[in-house]
Amino acid sequence: MNHYFVSQTTGKRFLAGFLDFVFVVILALFLFVPAQIIADNSGAAAVNMEIGLTALYSGLFKLDAEDNRIHEVSEDADLPEALYNFYVDKRHPDTNELQRGFSPILIDGKNFNEPEDYYVVILGKGDAATLFDFTVIDEDKPWDVPALSGQETAVKTFYQTEIEIAFTLLDNHPKVRELVRRSEFYSFITIASSYLLSAIILIIFVPLFLKDKTTLGKLVTKSVVLNHYGYKMTNLQAIVRNFSVFLFSFTFFFMPFHIISFFLSMFSKTKRSLYDRLSDTLVADKKTTLVFDNVQDETIYRKELAQRLIEVERRKSEARREELAAKR
Repeated sequence: MNHYFVSQTTGKRFLAGFLDFVFVVILALFLFVPAQIIADNSGAAAVNMEIGLTALYSGLFKLDAEDNRIHEVSEDADLPEALYNFYVDKRHPDTNELQRGFSPILIDGKNFNEPEDYYVVILGKGDAATLFDFTVIDEDKPWDVPALSGQETAVKTFYQTEIEIAFTLLDNHPKVRELVRRSEFYSFITIASSYLLSAIILIIFVPLFLKDKTTLGKLVTKSVVLNHYGYKMTNLQAIVRNFSVFLFSFTFFFMPFHIISFFLSMFSKTKRSLYDRLSDTLVADKKTTLVFDNVQDETIYRKELAQRLIEVERRKSEARREELAAKR
């Protein structure tokens, strides 16, 4: 065993792991851009475009001319038109045929929702408790049904409630749910690929080109990984250890492997983490540990050190004799 081995403190080991995670996240942010471009070319852009068109077609969203983005209809003045456009099926501009929207059929037995269906089922036309006056309806603005006298506040609340119901119906529509699922899948693949690729680069490949074969976190905290005798680890041990860190702490990060590893290094007598046990290594404080290639190098060093100490003692003895002789 290396007689000059000093274990790294638990705090610095935790800090090294945390820094490795931070470095991976930073690199992942840079890799996210090309990963997003690849995902867009693979179909993500088409899905997002279809989601945008679906949102506009539903009537519950509108395109903002200022920022060129699609926003939910939220202004009270826009709610009647949005609700009407959601429930009433539109006609194709070329064939003039009705097309099904994303609202449920309002009247059983019919294949489409027409304006009269909307007035009767949603606005309560013909119902004594209706809030609206259907005597005058503007053909150019069929959604703008005036409120009965004294019912303006109730109508405002009615539209706010009904628009929330409409959004819920849209979210639960099978086509919308499928589009959202595909969009989320592309987003997950983009984030996961950039994250895992950055972890592979920084945890597995970069250490292979560093002197001590350690990660950047250990490099910053002045930590060095040695074999179980306290001497330099082999390339195979470095690969096994770093791959274990990548696999258990970055790929399966949602499972408590890294927590188990941390507590093992904190409470075990040998201070060996899960990764140390898998690769048969130890983590030392580089500032206070003398690192040797093997036991022969340490033996040579100790012999040279002993010779230097003997030489120092010899010189001290000569100096004392000379001093004594001078006094005589």
